[in-house]
Amino acid sequence: MNNLKEQKMNNKGFSLVELIIVIAIMAVLIGVLAPQYLKYVEKSRQSADLDNVDSILSAVTTYSADPANQLVIGHVTCASGVVTADGAVGTKGDVKDALNEAGINLPTTALMKSKAYQAWDIEFKPDGTMAFTGTNGPALQTALGH
Repeated sequence: MNNLKEQKMNNKGFSLVELIIVIAIMAVLIGVLAPQYLKYVEKSRQSADLDNVDSILSAVTTYSADPANQLVIGHVTCASGVVTADGAVGTKGDVKDALNEAGINLPTTALMKSKAYQAWDIEFKPDGTMAFTGTNGPALQTALGH
């Protein structure tokens, strides 16, 4: 019986101080790594948003370049991250028609998830040019290189 008591006494485990040190080290690591992770997530969201807008611009440009179609005029607008286009589907020269023909169904396929591109407007003018306006319009134009 004494032998069993001696085995229990020698099997100590971790002390409270050791556990507190491990928890403190983990807290420091989390404190250092969490902001970097959040920046990485936001950067990837911005990249995805730019890809979505670039797809929209490519669809409208391709549609306008087809001689069978008229020049596309109208607006693609983003408000609170939801992208919409004006006009009625099936109207020649309409932004919605150009996007639907490319398989881009707004607002379901183009939701802006980053904080940087939540409010903008792209106007497709009758002379074939585009105007980027709205809160994030100039930043979007710069990021896309237009």
